[in-house]
Amino acid sequence: MLPANLDRSYILCVPSKLKADPEPVPLVLAFHGGGENADASVFQSRTQWEVSGLNNEFIVAYPNGCGTNTRLPGQATRLVCDSTGFNLSWNAEGGDPRGVAELCGIDDHAFVEQVIADIQTRYPLKQDKIFAVGHSKGGAFSYSLACDLSTTFAAIGVTAATLSDASCQPSNAVSIFHVHNLRDPVIPFAGGGVDPDFQWPPVTPGLELWARVNGCTLSIDGHDFGDDVCAKANCPAGLQVELCLVDATGDTTVDPVSAHRYLTYDEAFRLRNYNKKKNVYKNVRDAFAERYLE
Repeated sequence: MLPANLDRSYILCVPSKLKADPEPVPLVLAFHGGGENADASVFQSRTQWEVSGLNNEFIVAYPNGCGTNTRLPGQATRLVCDSTGFNLSWNAEGGDPRGVAELCGIDDHAFVEQVIADIQTRYPLKQDKIFAVGHSKGGAFSYSLACDLSTTFAAIGVTAATLSDASCQPSNAVSIFHVHNLRDPVIPFAGGGVDPDFQWPPVTPGLELWARVNGCTLSIDGHDFGDDVCAKANCPAGLQVELCLVDATGDTTVDPVSAHRYLTYDEAFRLRNYNKKKNVYKNVRDAFAERYLE
């Protein structure tokens, strides 16, 4: 559980118009990947959810995960849960792979509830418009939040991740938007990974679980993605389970981490009439906002 003396942090972005207007607004919680942080020089600058928030009038929070005070975990003497720490990660409440937050039993779900409550003391929120989005470990954590806090989140947006919480038993429907590169070597679509210490489950079972929870029918195997690259489940009104697949070869000399971070979405959203030169994280951001926030 979370040590009582452990400080947590998050970056809050509120459009100036909302500061003067007390009307309830949506909230997007954006979770960085493992080894990253929420700092403007890293995750926030890549995704720039606040730009979409300014255009569509919603609040964005970038929480920080927990890590260590040194780059080498074996030499760490304390936990650090802000942008000065190393190896920051999230407790996705599942099996392998386990990062610092899971090994130390950090209660990240409670932290997220505290973040939402803290924001609500300052700004009114639309309770049916709270969303979680995340990349890599942040995406796995978004899945975990949907599992355990399904009455809180209306939808999640996941990129380059998978559902790693084997005990997932949501009590409420949550819409899912998932984007994955078929050639991602770090978190492969079919499961596994290049690092023997970080093996991931396949993507499809998690999507099938959410299709069942949401009362949808979903067929991924054998689906002809064609130029559309995205497959939507047949869901009841107001719910979605959507998968966008990419077969992005990119530069074959690119290292696995770069392929995981940067090749994942460029080709997919080029085919969806996005500018190929745009930041790939922002392409996913715009696609999610288009579906749930406009």
